[in-house]
This record gives sequence, structure tokens and C-alpha cells, in this order.
Amino acid sequence: MNNLLIINAGGYGRTVLGLARGDSACGKQWQIKGFLDSRPELGGTAAPVVGDPMTYDIIEGDIFLCALGSPAQRRKYAAPLLAKGADFISLRPDVNFGERVTFGRGCIFELRATVGADSVLGDFVTILSTTIIGHDVTVGSYVQIGSFVFVGGGACIGNDVVIHPHATILPGVRIGDGAVIGAGSVVIRNVAAGVTMFGNPAKPLSFK
Repeated sequence: MNNLLIINAGGYGRTVLGLARGDSACGKQWQIKGFLDSRPELGGTAAPVVGDPMTYDIIEGDIFLCALGSPAQRRKYAAPLLAKGADFISLRPDVNFGERVTFGRGCIFELRATVGADSVLGDFVTILSTTIIGHDVTVGSYVQIGSFVFVGGGACIGNDVVIHPHATILPGVRIGDGAVIGAGSVVIRNVAAGVTMFGNPAKPLSFK
């Protein structure tokens, strides 16, 4: 049986721990080994901190999940383990997948998420609860999509994008790499790379 390690013993790490324990594979294909975190004091009765993700030496049978919301942090802490050949699994305890959906390694799908037919998702994508991804949607790698988000059919989301809760992405819209979509925003037109959008309809957010 494989041993699952979760990167991040903080709040979202504990949330993912609960999702993992509720997965049908837990206790059959793998068991919980603990957290990887540079803060050993965060370990507790739920699961211990067994190492630091930056220095951890992989043991045969180890498998991994990266429970970090920030795409940049996800890249940073997954990178040294990937360089050592780490096996990142995808967690999907209660997802409604349409036909011919594909997704990469290290993805986390929270409860009651829906992904429409023929959608393609990259590596290390996190989709929080009750979000709906339409048909024929393309999602890049290291993307964070919050709860209660709707992404219309044929939309294209780049790498390292963050979409906050209750946002709506209209069908066919393209969102560039590293863009941020604010909570409750309604995106009706394409978004350039690195731009933060907010409002209904969503407009570029400038900081003065």
C-alpha cells in the first residue's frame, strides 16, 4: 500500500486531509503518512509533520498531494519533489466528470465539482467545491479555481491563473497566464496575461 504525504499542514492542508480520508481509495490503495511542512509545530492528532518538502527524501511507496492555494507556492514546493521523481496523485472523491475529460497529475477536485465533456485540464489544478466547468474548456497548469465559479463552454484558462469564488467566465472567453479574477466578477471578454479583473462586468483593477 502506498503512503500519502500532503504538502502544507496549514488550514487547506487539513481540508485536503479530510477529503483524502473520505476518498474510496483511502485504506485500500494508500494510507495517510502525514504532512510535509517547514513548520513541525503544525502537526497534531490529525496527522504528523514528517518532513520539509524542500528537503524530503522520497521513500518507495510515497505519493504526494500539494495542498497550497497560491500557484507560485504550489510550483515552489512541488518542484524539489518533482526533481526527485515524486509521484503526485490527483484527488477526486466526489466529482461529476463529463465524457472524455482529461486532467494532469497533482490535481485536487473538491466535493460536488462538475467538469463538462471534452474539457482538458493541466497539472496541479485545484477546483474548489460546487464549481462548474463547462464543456470543451481548456485549463492550464497550476490554476486555482474557487468555490461557486462557473466557466462557460469553450473558455480557455492559461497557466497560474487564480479565479476567486462566485466568478463567472462567459463561454469562449480566454484568460491569459497569471491573470487574477476577483470574487463575484463576470468576465465577458478576453483577459490579458497578468491582469487582475474585478466587477460586473469585470474590468482591469488598478492599484493607486
